[in-house]
Formats: sequence, C-alpha cells, structure tokens
Amino acid sequence: MNSNGAPNNSAHGRQLNIRRSQDFHPTAFFVGCGFSIALLTSWFLEPTRSIWLAVDEYVFWTLNNSLADGRAWQVFWAAANNRATDVVAGLLIIGLFAHFIRHTSRDKTSSVIAIFVMTVVLGILGSQIGKAMPVSRPSGTMVHASALRLSDLVTWMPTKDISGDSFPGDHTTVLLIFAGIVTFYLPRAYAVAAWAIAIVFTAPRIFGGAHWLTDDLVGSVAIAGLVLGCVLATPLQHTMITGLESLIGRIRNR
Repeated sequence: MNSNGAPNNSAHGRQLNIRRSQDFHPTAFFVGCGFSIALLTSWFLEPTRSIWLAVDEYVFWTLNNSLADGRAWQVFWAAANNRATDVVAGLLIIGLFAHFIRHTSRDKTSSVIAIFVMTVVLGILGSQIGKAMPVSRPSGTMVHASALRLSDLVTWMPTKDISGDSFPGDHTTVLLIFAGIVTFYLPRAYAVAAWAIAIVFTAPRIFGGAHWLTDDLVGSVAIAGLVLGCVLATPLQHTMITGLESLIGRIRNR
C-alpha cells in the first residue's frame, strides 16, 4: 500500500494470481471443452470441412505466392523457419517467467517455478495428444508440386518448409498452452507478451508452407483448449501446483 492507502503497483508489488480453487467450475469446463470439441468436429465433418479446406487452399497459395516477392522476404521467412528460431521461442518463454520471478516477492518464487513446470508438462501432453490423433495430413508444400519451397529458394540455410503429418500443429499447441497459462496466472502485461510470442512464432510455419492454416487455427486451438479446460477449470490445477511446490521445496531445502 502507498501513503494514500492505494495498492502498490510497482514492479516489486506484482502479485501472482494463484487461482488454486479445489472446486470444479462446470461453466468454464463445459464451455471451453465444448467449444474445442465443436471446433475439431467442424474440421472432420461436412459441410464445414469443405469450407475449412477451401480456406486452407486460399491462404496457402496467397502466402506461398508472396515468397516470390523478393530475396529479403525469402531469407526472412527461411530464417524464421530455421530450428534456431524454436530455441529463441523457448528462451523467451523462460525469460518471461524469470522476469516475473525477479520482480515479485520471494515467497512466490516456488509457485512461479511450479507454474512454469506445469506449463512444460502440459505443453508436452498437448503435443503428444496431437501426435496420437489418427490423422495423416501432408503439408501444402508436399501436396502441391508447383509450390515454392524456402529450402529451394534459400539453399544455404536449413529451414523447415515441409511436413508429412502437419495436423495439428504441435509447435503452436505448445505456444497456445503457454499463453493460456500465463493469461490465467500472471499479470496482464505478461499475458500480452505471451500472446505476442505465440502469434509471432506460429506465423513462420504457415508462411513457409509446413502447416496449413487450420492445422493451427483448428487443430492446435482445439487441443490447447481441451488441455487448459481440463486443468484450469478443475481441481487438477490445484493438485499439480501444490505437488510441484512441495517437490521444489524439498529440492531447495537439500
């Protein structure tokens, strides 16, 4: 509190929003999971499936044709699809949590670390759910022989521009789960940064042709929504954070 009795909003006054309710929140659970299931269903069943596939084709060719617009544009997207960019995304995620730890009270450190570990666990879970789906969908660059490939345009730089099984986008699934958890627990400024990271590092795969738009917009959003709904709207989030805090406490006290 400041001298006027108002809450302290300085960097050191930032508080972690631990919503560790042990209750089940049916509205949030059924709305979130219901939307995710409906979205995923719309991709598999007509008449919406044809609409989604038409959107995919339009977006793919619009972005793919743009790769002929100039050398700088090609190099930019080739670099954005280099594996090193994934490392940058991971470092930014770690940095976001580290920044919050640095600017919040020490008694919250274990909680922030627990939430970070939970983010990693749920990201891996979401990725594995996507891989387990009985869908085999080649990327646009595999389907269309006439499509431009960044690996052919920028030969001196390793770049990912092809996928034999692009649905759903596991890379985007992880980023969406990260952004969702940050939005749920951390202050608004961190949520804005998390969503910016998710959007910026999702775009290259679509521009490069390794993923169709609906791999991310439908597949990744649906899986991330299901994972987040099943955890954040249920007592599972309390159980996970409490258990991880206990584990972290034992490790720190050794």
